[in-house]
Amino acid sequence: MKRTIIIHIVVFIIAIQLQLVVLSQQFVPDSSYFGRNKYIEYVAGNFPVIISIPHGGNLIPSEIGERACGETVTDSYTLNLGLELAQAINQITGRTPHIIISHLKRTKLDVNRDLGIATCGDSIAGISWSEYHMYIDSASSSISGMSGKGLLIDLHAHGHSIQRLEIGYLLTAAQLRSEDTSLNSAVYSDISSIRNLYYNNLTNQTFSDLLRGPNSLGGYLAEQGYRSVPGFDEPFPNEGEPYFSGGYITQRHGSRESGVIDAIQIECNRDVRFDADERKKFAVSLGSAIIKYLGKHYFADMENLYLLNSTNEGNVPDRERLIKMYAN
Repeated sequence: MKRTIIIHIVVFIIAIQLQLVVLSQQFVPDSSYFGRNKYIEYVAGNFPVIISIPHGGNLIPSEIGERACGETVTDSYTLNLGLELAQAINQITGRTPHIIISHLKRTKLDVNRDLGIATCGDSIAGISWSEYHMYIDSASSSISGMSGKGLLIDLHAHGHSIQRLEIGYLLTAAQLRSEDTSLNSAVYSDISSIRNLYYNNLTNQTFSDLLRGPNSLGGYLAEQGYRSVPGFDEPFPNEGEPYFSGGYITQRHGSRESGVIDAIQIECNRDVRFDADERKKFAVSLGSAIIKYLGKHYFADMENLYLLNSTNEGNVPDRERLIKMYAN
């Protein structure tokens, strides 16, 4: 017990020092910044999206002990997918989303847990844990100042037998099975990771619409052929079906408690991760869906703000298709 308390105190002191350094630093878009020993990486952006990749790393430094608590399974190919997603957004918009990566294998650190379970008491791992969350805070602050609001996508992988995307808003499967009239009460919107979006979306969508309507993120992905729950076609997981509702990152950095940055956890099935060609195809579809989601719910002037970059020679057909989506 004493050792745990000491470790928490040490990490708290280090976190304060890191915060002072991070907040005073000027980050240049498209540039990478690293924490201690390059265990944590932050690619600064100029687009109102943060891509969090917590479980895709493979570094196993001997200076950090093996975790003997919590989950330790790597989310295979999520690092590849996250970088390909960022590239797809850049090709469409000419801008770069913020990217935060843990390069440590999950046997060493799990940044999607609170400090105790994340590090299992290892003080060096605690430094990297603090860096990861400080970089997200810095990206959130940058987006808040630049755009006034934004979206964090927390990328994960699941091994469930049902091949579909599981989109988490901090609502359980049982809560998602509620009728729309019940789901639309503040009881549910106020405990979700998209609380700010619900109260400030452009077209006054109901909460159930934002979760599983045709203009939900799951609805946009289903349009492109990717099964998603919740979404328009699959509004909730049926009883007995596995489902991840969101974790520590979504709770800490979303708008559940406060703030203007919403967070959505996406658990990706193996069919969109393992094959390189399928993964790249999905990355473009996910990037397109995110941009469409931002244009529908966040930014009325999305085209002029983020899509019409004349210097970008990226994926022109995708960009033209997206521009047509916002024509009205």
